[in-house]
Amino acid sequence: MAQRNAFTSRPSGAERQIDVRATARIEYNDNVVVNDPRISQGSSTDDLIGSPSLDLNVVLPRATGTTYLAGSIGYQFYNKFTSLNRENISLTGGADQRLASCLVHGEVGYQRRISDLSSLYVLDAANSFNNTEESRRYSADIGCGGPYGLRPAVAYSRTEVRNSLAVREYADSNTDTVTAQIGLQSPSLGTISLFGRYSDSVYINRRPVVGSAGRDGLKSYAVGLQLERSVSSRLNLRSSVNYSKVDPKLPGTNSFSGIGFDLSALYNADLFTVRLTGSRAPQPSVIYFTSYEILTALSGTISHDLSSRTSVSLTASRTWREYAASSLYPDAPNSGNDNMLSIGANATYNATRRLRFVLGAGYDERTSNIRLFKYHAKRINLTTSLAL
Repeated sequence: MAQRNAFTSRPSGAERQIDVRATARIEYNDNVVVNDPRISQGSSTDDLIGSPSLDLNVVLPRATGTTYLAGSIGYQFYNKFTSLNRENISLTGGADQRLASCLVHGEVGYQRRISDLSSLYVLDAANSFNNTEESRRYSADIGCGGPYGLRPAVAYSRTEVRNSLAVREYADSNTDTVTAQIGLQSPSLGTISLFGRYSDSVYINRRPVVGSAGRDGLKSYAVGLQLERSVSSRLNLRSSVNYSKVDPKLPGTNSFSGIGFDLSALYNADLFTVRLTGSRAPQPSVIYFTSYEILTALSGTISHDLSSRTSVSLTASRTWREYAASSLYPDAPNSGNDNMLSIGANATYNATRRLRFVLGAGYDERTSNIRLFKYHAKRINLTTSLAL
């Protein structure tokens, strides 16, 4: 699901970190082509994938701020389906700068990889799976205030998506988002914030169609409340709920209004750690001439340290996507959805301070009521990393 992965998050913590690792991963997947006959060409659907990479996690504190870089630079080699061989890059870099009682933050994110094969529609061109997707994100924000009292903030971000093949340019998009927020810091409650968000997305290479003078895209609005709170060293919670509205740009496209949310919770118990995340929000879509999708995602991870060197973890995630397209595109899914389930388990062994091994296994399943390929896949992998 490389296409749908979020940009790499900034490293956690403000202490100095320089973690550079040479990583090698080998994986067997019994359905790398996600049941798409245009890729398999009648052969079996399994393959062996080798993925060398250089992984970075760097934090450099300064007297008045922090500079950081995180992500990986790598390549994926397929043993049988060599046409899928592609670079796999995901990097995020940024800096914080304190100015009096305000903190200014800027960040750049970059991704380049083969597009998500599960996003291929049955009407896509036969060679669409050879597409490389490039994504760029630029963001800046400023927040002011002390440890108590009111804390106003404003943020801007721009995300650009580009595809290498002309037959996939219908998914090229630009999205600009502005968020304004005012929070109240309280020792007993944490930080409670009221926020408003406006987002404008346009598909830059979808030509105007008969019946409309504009390009396909959407405007979305959200207003809501956010809570950030830490309870001792056990629980760290960040959650928000909002009312969202989508205003499509092309006639013949169903609008949307409803509840959205964003949740991130980390609980540290004596014997295990639990992380929960969830979100529901509208966003541009890479599915064949789809105007937008409402993405709902839930995931959970539980991990346990067996010893000072060995740990195990279990992860489960589920996503639901609801699609909307203009009736001016008669072959696009005017409505419909798909659901994806992923379950995984990992065992990590730190042989030395520098050498680490991870053994993993997982299961993925996709169902859909539109013309997207349904599939299930089992995978097992071994990853070795060496700190440089």
